[in-house]
Formats: sequence, structure tokens, C-alpha cells
Amino acid sequence: MEYRRLGKSDLEISVLSLGAWQFGCERFWGRVSERDVFEVIEKAVESGINIIDTAIGYDDSEILVGKAVKNIRDRVIIISKGGADPQKIPGRVDMSLKRMDLDYLDLYLVHYPDADIPIEETISSMVRIQEGGKVRHIGVSNFSAEQLARAAAVADIACCQQAYNLMWREIEAVGTLEFCTAHDIGILAYSSLGQGLFTGKIRSAEDIPKREGDIRHITSLFQGEAFERGLKMVEILDDLSGKYNKTQAQVALNWVIHQRGITSAIVGSKNMKQLQDNMGAVGWSMEEEDYALLSSKGSEYAKVFDYAYSMFGMKYDEIKIDKMIDDTM
Repeated sequence: MEYRRLGKSDLEISVLSLGAWQFGCERFWGRVSERDVFEVIEKAVESGINIIDTAIGYDDSEILVGKAVKNIRDRVIIISKGGADPQKIPGRVDMSLKRMDLDYLDLYLVHYPDADIPIEETISSMVRIQEGGKVRHIGVSNFSAEQLARAAAVADIACCQQAYNLMWREIEAVGTLEFCTAHDIGILAYSSLGQGLFTGKIRSAEDIPKREGDIRHITSLFQGEAFERGLKMVEILDDLSGKYNKTQAQVALNWVIHQRGITSAIVGSKNMKQLQDNMGAVGWSMEEEDYALLSSKGSEYAKVFDYAYSMFGMKYDEIKIDKMIDDTM
């Protein structure tokens, strides 16, 4: 496993992070057994992954993560996320700690900014939690460059967590990547495999899971022209998969972790087979011309997207994470 420092923090994190959204969030991802959750987390840590990403809005994910890390707490960096309401942040942090049976969080993020709440108030509330010792470092998620600048003016921001993959290139298009690299803010890339599109397992609309509520029913990558372009990207992955004797997912992830400014790629693994596949993305490199091919084709295909909207089709200035949390807790 390879490790990188997360921004200006003292955290040395693995270039692959274990995403826990799929654990305990059956409405979006289907059921993952508790046994599989524990097995995946145990093996991931044994294999060198030292960071786990969850959120209070991921239904029972925090609870399962807490159970799984009970005896290995000193070996893992735990991230959780909550809403932007400064009045609710202290209670949300306490709830996350209680759900995971932890004394502190290594990293706490604002899951999404709220257009109706000044960012300075959100970050100031998080700083007070940090000063109280319940959170070691603070960060943000789904922030624009302008929003990041306002947050960084209030406190040291360890990282920005953003959707980023071969085709979803928002951080490049809207200046987030440049701001983070210029100000030494780590980037945690989520949806690194495009919600499964870049695993090579989805070849047509018929392969998209039909289960009601599946997240891919709303993800922009699986809609219309974007989906058609995504399938063309999969064909390129097929060629490179053969060239390097790697799976399509390993090629796609390898591209992500080799991009400038990316500290770690967050990957979900519902079972051991998926975890082992993801682990194979580390420890090797492609020829520069192949990284360039993936970059250029992805940038070309990405022109179909309107980045006023998140990857999940919601307009950013209309997202209210606190309400979503209140509605599901």
C-alpha cells in the first residue's frame, strides 16, 4: 500500500480509502450482511487501508463501522460527515460518536454546504468542536473553490471530499482542484469508479440494477448521452485492461490515484471479491500516453455535464443535508 499526507494535517493515509456508504444503507445499495461488512473492514485494514469514510446520513453505516473497528481503533482513521447547520453540528457529532462508540473522530466533514447558511458560521461551529477534542481535523465535501476559500479563511481545512472519476471532472472544471493544490488541501475522491460504471460489469441499460431506490437510477453518469459516453470509456478500459493484465476497475482507479492533487480514492467494497479487485489498483503504473488518453477522453466526454448540479442530479444550491438527515434519523 502507498501512503500520502492529507493536506497540512498530521494524517498519513492510504491511497485507497474504504467507503462505507454501502454498509447499512440498503435503500440505495441493497443489503450487505453484517458478516461481509466485518470481513471487508478487517481484511482492508490488514491489507494496509487505514482510513474509513462514513456519514451520519448513511443510515446504519456508522453503527456497523463502529462495531467493526472496536478492536482495531488505533489502526484506523475514521471520517464522518454531517450537515452545515451550526446549531446542529455539536449534536450531530455527539450522535456520530455514540453510534460508533468512539471518543473522537479523526476527521469530520461538512457533507454539503447549505446555500442559506454562511459558510463562516458552519466552519466556526466545527472549529469549536475541534477545540473541544471530539474531532482531530475538520474538512469539507462538495465545496466549490469560492466556498473553499471562505472556509479556509476561518480554519485549517484538512481536505475536500469530491466526486471524481474518469468522466466526472467537476473539480478540474470549476477550480476546486487548483485551489486545493495551491493551498495544500488534500482531496479525497469519491465515486472513483463512477458508481460501478467503470468496473466493466455494466454494458447496457439492461445491466443497471432494477431494484427500486438504487442510487444509479438518479446518478448523472447513467442518464442519456452521458451513459452512452461512459460505455465508450469502458471500451477504452477494456483495451488497457488487456494491455496491463488488470481489470477495468483497477485501471480506472489507478488513473484516479495518479492524478495531480488526489490524496486518496474512496472505494466501496460490498464483499471480499470487490475489495481484492480494488486493492489491485495500487503498486503499478501505466505508460504516460495511456494516462493521457484516459484524461483527454474523459475531459471530452465530460462536456455533457452541467456542474451546477451534483453527480446525483440535484442542484447544489437546493441541497439541504440537515433536512435529509432529520427525515431519516
